[in-house]
Amino acid sequence: MNFYPLTEEELQVASLVPEGTYNYQVIKSEDKISQKGNEYTAITLVVWDNEGKEHQVFTNMALMKLLKHFCDVNGMQDEYKSGNVPAESFMHKSGGKVVLGIEGEKPDGKGGVYKAKNVVKDYIGEINHTPSATNPLPPKDNLDVDELPF
Repeated sequence: MNFYPLTEEELQVASLVPEGTYNYQVIKSEDKISQKGNEYTAITLVVWDNEGKEHQVFTNMALMKLLKHFCDVNGMQDEYKSGNVPAESFMHKSGGKVVLGIEGEKPDGKGGVYKAKNVVKDYIGEINHTPSATNPLPPKDNLDVDELPF
């Protein structure tokens, strides 16, 4: 039997959601305290890959950029501006899309290794690149009818 031999890390990465932009929903959210004493919210997302399969992605709201963008796409700007977003406010949210990346294996500092995992890079709003009646192309100034191809 001929095959391409994979490393343990390659096998781990193969089981992850490929880097990209996906639909998601928050299924778990809890307030926590870091080892340095900082507050953050740990959340678990369900993410649907391009084949419709569900994957769980674990992340947290320790980075202000992620927290702000999550609040923006989920209509939580007032909570964000108040400086207090309790864990239960994240539950069942699914606004916009989540941008996922892959973080490879890395040493855990205790002689072991953290396995490769999906990481949340950002939360973004829906982007519509096709013109429609509600989102038309801007009008052309000085359109010359003689330049039309028909």
